[in-house]
Amino acid sequence: MTPSKTQPVSEPVPSAPTRRPGVQSVDRAFAALGALQHSSIPLSVQDVARNSGLDRTVAHRLLKTLSAHKMVNEERGAYQLGPMTVLMAARYTESFLVRRLALPYMVDLQSRDLAHSSATVNLSIVVDDVSAVLERIWTPSTPLDLVLSSGDLFPVDRTATGRSILAYLDEDIVESILGPERHAQARPALQRVRTNGGIAVSEGEAIPGVRALAAAVLTKDGSPVASIGISSPDPDLPLTPESAVAAKLVRSAHAVGKMLA
Repeated sequence: MTPSKTQPVSEPVPSAPTRRPGVQSVDRAFAALGALQHSSIPLSVQDVARNSGLDRTVAHRLLKTLSAHKMVNEERGAYQLGPMTVLMAARYTESFLVRRLALPYMVDLQSRDLAHSSATVNLSIVVDDVSAVLERIWTPSTPLDLVLSSGDLFPVDRTATGRSILAYLDEDIVESILGPERHAQARPALQRVRTNGGIAVSEGEAIPGVRALAAAVLTKDGSPVASIGISSPDPDLPLTPESAVAAKLVRSAHAVGKMLA
């Protein structure tokens, strides 16, 4: 596999690392990892240096060190995230209490309400300005490309799960996540979440042709910690805020939230 010469335009490019309190070498290592995280293809040292704002020599040393710890893989001068990142992510997922509490409700939604559909049920969280899937359930009739894409990262303001969480955050926090321009564009959709009783909708903004509903899991003080969502490419599936499955989705998310300390 040969190294890439350009960063794919469809992927967000991380900004150059800013000086902050802490250990500079650790900041630089995370900048290099961030460059790899935001790319769907392996990158050369030059690509990583350019996309992370690091000096090429520094990037090269960091990548060699990260490779020795299996945080990145190298093949013919091209780098991508390594298996150790999978183990760390799996440990975080396994220890995430909301996942353990939400799984029975997700299984119930899939088996009782969506068993004969192509829909997926997923649990997502917000990380920086993206919506990340922690868990997903699907049926044999679910298209494979939808199952695979469910693990991708999407702009938080374009997904139903992301919108359902943003709608319950303070306005200044939402603006710090999205920036002023994206916040202004997202504000009407976030207001609709609140007027729809907590149901967020996505009409193909994240994945073309895929509609989605989501409801946030709220703690007792009203803070959103995750979101349960339903996604489907089936135009006949009634994924609307007024549907029976939407009402059950909200009840499920509320039930999970009530069990949180």
